[in-house]
Amino acid sequence: MDRMESARSPKSGRKVETPVPMPQDTSRAEGSVACPGCGTVQNRAHATCTLCGLALTAPGMVYRRQADGTWTALKDFDLSSAFPTPKEPRRGIFSRRGLVLIGLLGLFLTISSVWAWRERRSGASAEALAILEYLSHPLGTIVPQFQLQFQHGDDGSLRVAGQCNLPPASQLEVRVFAEDTVVAIDYPVIVTEGRFETRPLLDRGRPFTPGTFRLQVGATFAGRWQPPSVLLVVGSLGQRLQGPLVSKQGDATGATLTYSETFTVN
Repeated sequence: MDRMESARSPKSGRKVETPVPMPQDTSRAEGSVACPGCGTVQNRAHATCTLCGLALTAPGMVYRRQADGTWTALKDFDLSSAFPTPKEPRRGIFSRRGLVLIGLLGLFLTISSVWAWRERRSGASAEALAILEYLSHPLGTIVPQFQLQFQHGDDGSLRVAGQCNLPPASQLEVRVFAEDTVVAIDYPVIVTEGRFETRPLLDRGRPFTPGTFRLQVGATFAGRWQPPSVLLVVGSLGQRLQGPLVSKQGDATGATLTYSETFTVN
């Protein structure tokens, strides 16, 4: 800071304060310091100026120059607290360009979702219409055929396996008769890739003894008895099923399939 000295004005003769340049601090920062009061360069380790007595350790203090040229602290406080450090503005997480890109991506995803939903809906509607038309007027015929195998286990149980030309997922009912009495039953027996197999069967809870038995495979083709995938192939009421194993009542009960075969347990 510049010192002020009194001087007379050449026109009015009044005393005015004129700034007196202070010597600059040309000392090294780590070794010496210039006194802000008198400009004396001295060791930085001194608490006060060796010439004028000004405190060197409190550059934020408020001072007043005395008549004898010395400086006196007016108040024991630091002016730096009156001017808080400015805070840097908080940066946003995304830049303006990033927000624009995010908005464009969201718009693209929205349009794509709407388009996919419309395509899926139109495709599902067309498929449903085609299925309904096919179920009402199925094309072609299916003549059911069976080929069975019987296996008598060491524990006396009976297992029946077979091949047929019914569509996958067809649900069959397998019954075993001793004369006219049902001695074993398994349901549902599912057709998978043209094959089916029962669980181990027992003769009314007991092992099968040697004798002659009759096996009957049956199925009803209607909504409550078969899954939609099967009805899509054979018709909603089994209209495509033909042949001597199929009987049709002519009403909404659906076509009935019955296959019988006699076998012997040794």
